[in-house]
Amino acid sequence: MEKDNLLIRVNIIVGLIIIILAILTIIFANILLLTLMLLLSIALLFVGIGRISNAFLNEKLNKIGKALKYFTGILAIAVSISIMIITMINPTFSILILINLVGYTLLAIGIARIFVGIMMEKYSKKYRFILIIVGIASLIFAFLVVIFPTFGYFVIVILLSLSLLFNGFARISYALSKIK
Repeated sequence: MEKDNLLIRVNIIVGLIIIILAILTIIFANILLLTLMLLLSIALLFVGIGRISNAFLNEKLNKIGKALKYFTGILAIAVSISIMIITMINPTFSILILINLVGYTLLAIGIARIFVGIMMEKYSKKYRFILIIVGIASLIFAFLVVIFPTFGYFVIVILLSLSLLFNGFARISYALSKIK
């Protein structure tokens, strides 16, 4: 019971932080590239933290679900730290590399969400459906980012921010589905 309450709280807090950072990323997109990249990397850091927390705290996940959440969480954190370092070292060069890194990370997270939505029969059908839809949306946004990096950073940032926003809502939706 204590783990369930902690899991609910972690998911709501992490989901809200991801949503807030995604919205801030959209609002400040035209102001400063460094702020934009920093906000994206912080949001991605929280995505990773949330996924790793779920891997350890969510007792309903099977071994594959735990491994997927853990692996994609580590990947999100590694990409987040990479974004921070590359942006500080060479902001101009970092744009294309970083957007691709984030795009590939969101591909992995989208695939993981779809697999968890399909495989986790212990979750409610409603939540599994939400996971699959969010996973598909993440894949679409990530594919657009990876396949068409020439869209320019603004459009890509909007797509990435929307993907983060959807993932934040999915995390909160999961937490709310656990409240009895």
